[in-house]
Amino acid sequence: MSGRFNHVRKGGYDPTEVEAYINHLEAQLKTYREKDATINQAIVSAQAAADNIIQNAKNQGRSIRENVAKQLEDVSMSITTQKLLLSNFVKDYTAIMEKYLRVIDDDDFKGISEKVESMEAYLRNFSQEVHEDLQIEKRTSQAQADKKNAKETEKNA
Repeated sequence: MSGRFNHVRKGGYDPTEVEAYINHLEAQLKTYREKDATINQAIVSAQAAADNIIQNAKNQGRSIRENVAKQLEDVSMSITTQKLLLSNFVKDYTAIMEKYLRVIDDDDFKGISEKVESMEAYLRNFSQEVHEDLQIEKRTSQAQADKKNAKETEKNA
């Protein structure tokens, strides 16, 4: 419908055409209102979906942050435990080393060194005595052999 009406009397329009045009406009208005309601409903649904997505993302973000915080706390506790264990090890190791260092001090080393030197001197003396005894035994054996040879030479002469 064009919106142009035929004149049926002077200055007036055809009422049937006007009525038909009004009905046509009302139908279009109804269609536009339905489309507007559908669009508004789609906007409301989209907004609700967007709000839901945002809330889920916030919840996931919070969960991830809480999980990371828990893991960081666990790592921090593990580091603290390891530092304590290392500190205790160093204390125990130092105590053991100090104990052994106190047990074997310079006087002990000096005493041990003197005993070793004394044993060395004893062994030198003993070795010299053994050597001298061997020399004496060798001379004695030689003297006895010489005596025996001399007796045999006398017998044979």
